[in-house]
Amino acid sequence: MASEKHVAVLAFPFTSHPLPLANLLRKLAEAAPDVHFSFLSTAKSNGDVFPPSSRAELPPNVWIYDVNDGLPAGGHGAMKLHPLEQVDVFLKQAQESFRAALDAAERDARKKVSCLLSDAFLVFACEIAEQTRVPWVTFWVASPCFLSACIHIDVLGQLRHGTSRGGVPEADDKALEMVPGLSLFRMSDFPDVILQDPNPKMVPNLLRQMGHVLPRAAAVVMNSFEEANPTLLVADLKSKLKILLHVGCLTVQFPPPSLPPSAASDHTGCLAWLDARDPRTVAYICFGTIAMPSPGEVSALAEALESTGTPFLWSLKEHMMVHMPEGFLERTGAQGKIVPWAPQSRVLSHPACGAHVTHCGYNSVFESVAGGVPMICMPSWADNAMNARMVKEGWGIGVGVGVGVEGGGAITKSGMTKALEAVLRGEEGKEMRKKVGELRARLAEAAGPGGSVEADFKVLVELISAA
Repeated sequence: MASEKHVAVLAFPFTSHPLPLANLLRKLAEAAPDVHFSFLSTAKSNGDVFPPSSRAELPPNVWIYDVNDGLPAGGHGAMKLHPLEQVDVFLKQAQESFRAALDAAERDARKKVSCLLSDAFLVFACEIAEQTRVPWVTFWVASPCFLSACIHIDVLGQLRHGTSRGGVPEADDKALEMVPGLSLFRMSDFPDVILQDPNPKMVPNLLRQMGHVLPRAAAVVMNSFEEANPTLLVADLKSKLKILLHVGCLTVQFPPPSLPPSAASDHTGCLAWLDARDPRTVAYICFGTIAMPSPGEVSALAEALESTGTPFLWSLKEHMMVHMPEGFLERTGAQGKIVPWAPQSRVLSHPACGAHVTHCGYNSVFESVAGGVPMICMPSWADNAMNARMVKEGWGIGVGVGVGVEGGGAITKSGMTKALEAVLRGEEGKEMRKKVGELRARLAEAAGPGGSVEADFKVLVELISAA
């Protein structure tokens, strides 16, 4: 007899959020073949994560549903809006759109939803789950340290309010010692915009809500490894949440798979270009899908690459190319390669890759660890600064590059030059490569047979199957 279990998976369709949740869905569908899964996201996101040509390869118990993105019909509105504005437009109507898609999924499956599994950004899923009397399991994509800060946001807000005067944040360098497990971090690592209450922006308000709503979830699933985080922090989160599960970073394999032939899935020619470079000599540069350095920073980074003669592979949006120094592309044609997109995990696992210049998004950090590549940190927003602090001081596998508070400010030519020399050619870089290798080994053990990831994943499978 077929199971009546029906798990609806609700994705936040922006930045790096959909892919790890989609990868979790695939694992769950294979582990629980009798459970029906409905994956809900926008048409654009679904097209990226589950290309129509590959959907026939999905497990038969997985169905894909599109939800309205809130933009005008035809998609022209998206071209006029900044990505963060698109997020606001989507979130304002998201609850209604997801409810309509849930109704469609229930009609097609002829089964009521028995469990909601949602990205943590979709906090309204808690309300839907409580109204329909089903368990709500939520998935946290960003770093556990950032989740802890959100849960303790009232404490952080009081600290900022009590120690800032005249608009100058005197608490910037103050350690967050009042929050268990966060003593490594500083007030300046947490986005000030999130502490503003009230706030006209949707995302900062959501992050404030999460700290109060997530303890109501049946379980919080982390896109991380327990072994990668401070023991006190993990213990505090477990005391605040009903169930805390770490299922590994779901965009990364530990250890990474062997590289395929360079022509496979490499339409921009990155891997073939790397094949011709010496081991650990190339700086790979990428700032994610939303984070973007200023025109002056793009120019400073280019000047540092040229002056040091560093081989580079740079994933850069085409509209930013105008900010390159005059003649840079012609002078560095043999030295570097600039592409609009790169197969990042494969690039970072290539023997030629010696440094990763990154915004420190959480998935990017672990892709770098999986490849054994030290990082040059240029944090941008959200959890980036906390991740950068962990990379530099918690694990000792990266350096800062900018001016300002401990290298976390704007890129300068001199700062980038110093960072490139340290990571690629200095003794400091050798020590970082040793430490990143040790961290990779610990995480590979956690992700392997009998490890903590397997144990927590089994708990998750049992939870959704019993709901």
